[in-house]
Amino acid sequence: MTDKEKHVFETIYERRSIRKYLEDKQVEKDKIKKLLEAGMAAPSACNLQPWEFIVVYEKDDVALLKAAQFSNNHNATMAIVVCANTKNVPWEGPNWMIDCSAAVENMMLAAAAMELGSLWVGAFHQDVVRNQLNIPENIHVMNIIFFGYPNEKRPVGTRYNEEAIYWSKYDPDRQREMRTMEMLSDPGIKAVEV
Repeated sequence: MTDKEKHVFETIYERRSIRKYLEDKQVEKDKIKKLLEAGMAAPSACNLQPWEFIVVYEKDDVALLKAAQFSNNHNATMAIVVCANTKNVPWEGPNWMIDCSAAVENMMLAAAAMELGSLWVGAFHQDVVRNQLNIPENIHVMNIIFFGYPNEKRPVGTRYNEEAIYWSKYDPDRQREMRTMEMLSDPGIKAVEV
């Protein structure tokens, strides 16, 4: 494995949902810009780049975003709200979510590479976030990614599972043990050497 490959895989395996952050250490603006650059380097259908990002870093504003969540179990110090402007997208439907999801993953991997923690939040009161951030109705709100300097260590590894892989075609007769909500406390991470 080359050094470049090793670095990429280490970063992928280190990326975890972080819920405990150093409250007295803010993410620097140059790092926020790097997160946004990483997000905008993502692929998008026909290169239309429908994503738009709202950076929320003032303590009171971040607290309001946390209060809009269905489950507020973290103390992150800043957030990026990921939106989509589909004005120039010539097709109907939620395909913009694919583009925005690629941008989100890029930002979360960039955060891990810069030793920042991140947390993807998709369950929140849309109307509250729209009102707080003055987001018009024609703009889609996808999620909130919270960032900060981690104050916890999460297990590093892969969730590789042979049962989730089919070669050449799907086998509907093959049984697979699917994860359930009851398994939330078990991250299902297997150690891997890079």
